[in-house]
Amino acid sequence: MRISPHHANVGLVEPQLRVSMRLEFLVPIFGILIVLVPVTGLTVVLTAKFATKPIVQAISQLRGEQGYGGPQEIRMQIQDLSESVEALAGEVQRLREAQTFDRKLLEERAGQSTRKVG
Repeated sequence: MRISPHHANVGLVEPQLRVSMRLEFLVPIFGILIVLVPVTGLTVVLTAKFATKPIVQAISQLRGEQGYGGPQEIRMQIQDLSESVEALAGEVQRLREAQTFDRKLLEERAGQSTRKVG
């Protein structure tokens, strides 16, 4: 069996030449990665932004329909609640006055009844 001269020297390649061959192989890969990584990142970011925009709009519209409005709507609801509380406070005050008036009338009647009996 005869070994060709090319195959005979395969194991005798110097270590420095092996490192050089590996670096020569990696340089184009890193060169491509330098371009592809930012392009891929930009593509992912833009795709996520434009793909999620309709989803976010649909969610916000749904929340708006369910009564979850923005800050302006919340302010209006708070104002309505404040007005309702003020109206209730006025009604409670009128009820107190009416109760006080009724109590005084009953006390006067009770006082007049005891005078007539005695």
